[in-house]
Amino acid sequence: MSVKHIQNTPLLFEWHQHDCYELILTLGANGKRFLADDVHAFESIDLALILPTEPHTWDNAEQQAPVGDVVVVLWPKSLFSVDISEFEAIQAWLSGLDQGCVFSKDTALKVKEYMLDMNTANALKRLTLLSEVLFILMQANVMKSAAVNASARNVARMTPILDLLKSRIACLPSLPELAGEVNLSVATLKRLFKSSLGTSYSQYCLTLKLKRAKHLLATTALPIGVIAYRCGFNSSAYFNQCYKKHEGMTPNAFRKQFAWRKRIVRR
Repeated sequence: MSVKHIQNTPLLFEWHQHDCYELILTLGANGKRFLADDVHAFESIDLALILPTEPHTWDNAEQQAPVGDVVVVLWPKSLFSVDISEFEAIQAWLSGLDQGCVFSKDTALKVKEYMLDMNTANALKRLTLLSEVLFILMQANVMKSAAVNASARNVARMTPILDLLKSRIACLPSLPELAGEVNLSVATLKRLFKSSLGTSYSQYCLTLKLKRAKHLLATTALPIGVIAYRCGFNSSAYFNQCYKKHEGMTPNAFRKQFAWRKRIVRR
């Protein structure tokens, strides 16, 4: 387990990932947060839990301006895999997550002092503080990108379907094609999307493609046309039209927000 407390320095690090869990508390900054394919704004207090191998970065709105405090806590995947009931509960919760979590401002304020105290604590105290923080987070209302009001059975049915779609963004199947692949009727599949995700199949597909496009625009130097193709848009013109309609700016304008970064890699 390691703790890093960064004070009064720019919030500047490359798109990266770790083979461990990471909890990041950011104070005194605002900008955009990137977790895997999700891009969202963050404000003066931000708390995010990042899963192993989940790529991420933060962009401060004032670019290289100093940020008040950033506390980064990293711990191995096996840290809580011990025969202690309290730790077993934490490990079960962490293992059950399928994506990183962003917590509310109220929750961030609840754990703020615990996390600030970790920097000067000894190893045993750090573990105790981290356990306290994770117990609070377990009870918190996690802010999700889409509201889900689904039964456990529906979630179980949707998981392989969504995994299939994420793996085929460049050429998503039509609703009838997908229904045939997963052995469901078109009507049943439509109901599942509405009840589990609160959206239609077509809207979910568009959101999925735009999220992937945001990720590629912000983290690669790929041409706009290549990104459009990789995200399943028939042409650059149609991609530009959809992106501007739903995001309020063109893909190129979105990308220019990140031009100040020292390095953008080609993939």
